[in-house]
Amino acid sequence: MKTLSIQVVVLILAVLAGYGCMGPDEVPKPDDLISEQNYIDLLIEMQHISTYRDAQPDSINADSLKALVYGKFGITEEQFLRSHTFYQKQVERQLIRVQEVVRQLENEEQYIQAHIDSVKTARRDSTGG
Repeated sequence: MKTLSIQVVVLILAVLAGYGCMGPDEVPKPDDLISEQNYIDLLIEMQHISTYRDAQPDSINADSLKALVYGKFGITEEQFLRSHTFYQKQVERQLIRVQEVVRQLENEEQYIQAHIDSVKTARRDSTGG
């Protein structure tokens, strides 16, 4: 559980750092803008890949996973980056989107932890421990 909390903090800091790197110019809305919900879902997937990369730092599989995620959503990396740049310029809305990502990641973590706990309990009960 602690690992996810650290990952969430890193995600938030990365988003906020992105704001500092952006210039004051308005970013035009891309013609192929990813829907806001798909964008949120993509951020969640990217966070999972980042967590995987942290657990397997020597692995080149993270890039393959990104390609699979882009394929799953029917987009290109360039389309994601254009949409990401556009959405990051909307600071207040982006913070809300990031909060939604964090909320969903925390829900996933709670679900996984509950499953782990139930498996541990079942094993303990079956061994009489």
